[in-house]
Amino acid sequence: MNTKSKQKGKANRRARRIRTVIIVVVLVAAILTGLVLYAQRVVAENFSSASDSIESAEVTVGSISTTVSGSGTLASEGVEDVTFPSAVTLDTIYVEEGDTVSEGDLLASVDSASVLSALAAAQAQLDALDEEIEEAAEDEVDEEVTTALDGRVKYIYAEEDDDVATVMYENGALLLLSLDGYMAVDVDAGSLAAGDSVTVTDSDGTEYDGTVDTVASTATVLIDDDGPVYGDTVTVTDADGNTVGTGTLYIHEELKITGYAGTVEDVEVDVDDEVDAGDTLLTLTDTSYSANYDALLKERAEVEETLQELIGIYKQGAVYATLSGVVESISYSTDSATSSNAFSATTTSTTASTDSDETTLLSISPDETMTVSLSVDETDILSLEEGQEAEITIDSIGTDTYTGTVTEIDTTATSSGGVTQYTVTVTLDKTDSMLSGMSASVTITIEGVDNALLLPEDAVTQTSATAYVYTSYDETTGELGDMVEVTVGLSNGSYIEITDGLSEGDTVYYSASSSDSSDFSSMFGNMGGDMDFSSMGDMDFSSRGNDTSGFSGGNAGGGMPG
Repeated sequence: MNTKSKQKGKANRRARRIRTVIIVVVLVAAILTGLVLYAQRVVAENFSSASDSIESAEVTVGSISTTVSGSGTLASEGVEDVTFPSAVTLDTIYVEEGDTVSEGDLLASVDSASVLSALAAAQAQLDALDEEIEEAAEDEVDEEVTTALDGRVKYIYAEEDDDVATVMYENGALLLLSLDGYMAVDVDAGSLAAGDSVTVTDSDGTEYDGTVDTVASTATVLIDDDGPVYGDTVTVTDADGNTVGTGTLYIHEELKITGYAGTVEDVEVDVDDEVDAGDTLLTLTDTSYSANYDALLKERAEVEETLQELIGIYKQGAVYATLSGVVESISYSTDSATSSNAFSATTTSTTASTDSDETTLLSISPDETMTVSLSVDETDILSLEEGQEAEITIDSIGTDTYTGTVTEIDTTATSSGGVTQYTVTVTLDKTDSMLSGMSASVTITIEGVDNALLLPEDAVTQTSATAYVYTSYDETTGELGDMVEVTVGLSNGSYIEITDGLSEGDTVYYSASSSDSSDFSSMFGNMGGDMDFSSMGDMDFSSRGNDTSGFSGGNAGGGMPG
């Protein structure tokens, strides 16, 4: 190919590229112009609709309250179990679940043979307990408190007429003895070494020769136990007269003298007395040990109560209702019942055994009140208290509202998924339609105001620092004006209390759709539906060939909206 042909070909390719660039620029400019015009139209429409949505509200007077709501299930309150001794077998049960009974009504007949057997066993048990009680009455502690080791008395807690158990509870000992002849004090080690001689001066200025016993992070100094006062604050100086430190004197090898019963009649020793093993330290009175005796008496009383109950059942031949109400549930079945002797007629141990278990026949509800237990979030629980009024609705009954009262607040928390909740119980009067297990919705009023100035909550703009309303509106410009700062009170989610800034009858204006008028994301999201770029698919850019050196991107057409 000659030089002219080559130059001509280059010129043609350059011309095609220029035409392509011009076409693309024109298209982009047209698209941008369309977008701007469309945006202007949408903004105008949105502004117009926002202007149309300006609403007015008049300050009114009414009541407002804040509430805590929840749901739960109905349960009967005051349900009592009717029981009988486990040794007794029942023959026939005469009531069914749901029956209404009065106190004293016949519930079930008993097997007389099982009652007689239980009576005999109970009496044998009482006889065995009496023997043990007689033996326990002779139990007592030693009238003298002695020491088992030689030592020196260093502290006496017990005084004449003190109760031994009380002294032990308050101090952990009756007396303290020193066993090895030394008192000790711990001070900073400093330059001290084991075996060094030091001087120990007590709070009265009396000096004692001391010796360093051990050295670690602190030095333990020992002095003779004859004279120094237990618990005194002392000062330690070294051989050069330098103060090493101060500390509290304690018994180096201590023995606690203990006891558990009786009254101190006399203290036989003084502080710093030397005592030998076996010496009497205290004498006691009232040393009868009554713990086992009292326990046996309590056990006997329980058996006596069961015996009396058995006698009543034997005489009546039946079990009767202990209160009036409705039979909620029956726990006993005569088909599976077997006679079981609740008492052992013979005793093989020093402590009498008894099984005073009761068997539940059935449960009776007084049928007067019911409860609803609901879970309350931790953010609301502190605003609740017993006695607050609650409104209850029960879906299965209808739309009627029942009045209840908060009767219990359980402050034991339960947590799930990071949410902490507490259980609150509301009690209400029972009606004939209410049944245990029905679902109930509860609203508890925690605070309320009567004769309050009220506005719709949307009419008040609130920030972290203030709250305000607009009291004028220009229909021509669509602008809200005359901003008035207000003080707000209670809010129930729909209305808000105005405590200052407005009066009854004042009119305020607000935009009910202010958030929608500025939502440009939704505005542009609809552009594709209004603008048609499908014709761009018919444009042919194939003349560009493979030469893309004049463009920054290799797929300009693919990046256009369409």
